[in-house]
Amino acid sequence: MPAYLNIREAADYLGISPHTLYKLVEGDKVPAAKVGGSWRLNRAALDEFLSGGRSSPGKSPELLIVDSDESARRALASISMSRGARVQLASGADDVEVLLSAGPAPDLVLYGVPEDTDVAHDFMQRLRVISQDCRVALLVPPGRMAELAGLMAYGWLIVLPAPVERPDLVNLIANL
Repeated sequence: MPAYLNIREAADYLGISPHTLYKLVEGDKVPAAKVGGSWRLNRAALDEFLSGGRSSPGKSPELLIVDSDESARRALASISMSRGARVQLASGADDVEVLLSAGPAPDLVLYGVPEDTDVAHDFMQRLRVISQDCRVALLVPPGRMAELAGLMAYGWLIVLPAPVERPDLVNLIANL
């Protein structure tokens, strides 16, 4: 069985109807990530949810993962969901504006800083127009922190080396 399940597969796995699972997911009772227009559920997170672990209702931190690299987004989502986080994915500022205007701000935005420093500044400016107090973790490649120091002016930031190591991300999620 795959690590990520669609609604029908997850409903079969849990022994409930897809309709019931949709209600649970949309009510933030079960950890899930919306990828494109479809929900995906991590089987390990479902197991932990069923056993009353970190993924239980009311305890799941919400993350928004923003990176232009699809494989990086997927890897970060996999780690985050395995720790019970609810995850949304975006490829850039336009996607983020749509997602954040539709609902409350996530507990944390994980932002994979692109090569173009101007794009990073534009992203942070646009994010701060939507949400002043949203926490942001910058994923910065080694050797680029000095050129990105100006991003610190945008408020509450955490800086992690990119590619982020699993223990660093797990620790970050555990402290949300």
